[in-house]
Amino acid sequence: MSRFVQDSPPLSPLERFVREYVEARDGAWDEIEPQVYDLLVGPEMMQVAFDPEALPEHPQAQLASLGSPLLDRLLGDAANRWNSAQLYRVGLNLRRYDLESRLRRAILLPPGAAIEVERVRAMNFPQAIFWFQATFASDQKEEEILPVGIGLHYLREVRHLDALLLSSRLSTEPEANLPEVRHGGVVAGYLASRGALVRTAAALANARRREWSGRVDKQVARMVAYYAQLRTEAQEQIVRGGDPNAAAGRAAARREAIDREQQLRVAELRQKSAVRVSAKLVGLMVVQQPKLLISAVILQKDQPSGRLELVWDSLTESVEAVPCPSCGHPTLALRIDRTRLCCAGCSLGVQNGRER
Repeated sequence: MSRFVQDSPPLSPLERFVREYVEARDGAWDEIEPQVYDLLVGPEMMQVAFDPEALPEHPQAQLASLGSPLLDRLLGDAANRWNSAQLYRVGLNLRRYDLESRLRRAILLPPGAAIEVERVRAMNFPQAIFWFQATFASDQKEEEILPVGIGLHYLREVRHLDALLLSSRLSTEPEANLPEVRHGGVVAGYLASRGALVRTAAALANARRREWSGRVDKQVARMVAYYAQLRTEAQEQIVRGGDPNAAAGRAAARREAIDREQQLRVAELRQKSAVRVSAKLVGLMVVQQPKLLISAVILQKDQPSGRLELVWDSLTESVEAVPCPSCGHPTLALRIDRTRLCCAGCSLGVQNGRER
């Protein structure tokens, strides 16, 4: 700990970053005077200054400022080492006095059936946000960052990313120490995110293809006109050539050569203008969002017909679709089939190649 910490002015963001970076690298820093540090990072020992006026007194110090080679190197190394983060969503209301009535309105049950809440627990539900860098390449290239959020509990896509990632409601510390719900893990979330990424990237690629195809069509039209002019000029030269029989043969050969070249050039142009998409994962954030995990029983004529585990989303203030106890598909409409719960879409026969 530096002897100047108590008397120093508040840390600048750059100064705080360098100190935290060195500590994260298991290094050491010593503030030899305000805004001048000795740093030990791995085998490298260096002296840095955040105040340009301190450089004359410390000629061996490197200036740490935005755009300086030193800071660019540290920022690049930090980005390569730590491209993930964990935050907590705060400011959510977990106390619903009308929770049971909201559940009864949200879950559609057959006549005579009722839902009864047995237990309610507040828990952290990890929401993994994967940032992909998508590249759309044709005769030109564009890049776009595409975020995909996956709730790791059900492995479903998060539909309210803007509200979840509201910067004023994210914190490095939780409001309450809550247990984490069981979930499929980040790897399973990444696999689920790729399906959502394909749908989003395909839609963007189609939009770009429609936008770029107009320009390609104009280029093809100019190319076709150019080769039409070549045919006209070749025919005029052949007509002036003399011998009609020889001219006819030369004309046919010349037209065939021009046609082949036109087809080749048009095919090359359309191939180059085809939209190709590639994507790579560039960042990951896990946001712990408090939700309510609800254990409930479904009653039919006052007799239990099955149990459900429901989730109350405190961000959207709604009940999440529950996996069907029979087929696993998310649903908010249930029926009782021979005293067994299933969704309205389940058939009475064979499901997935086997009898239920």
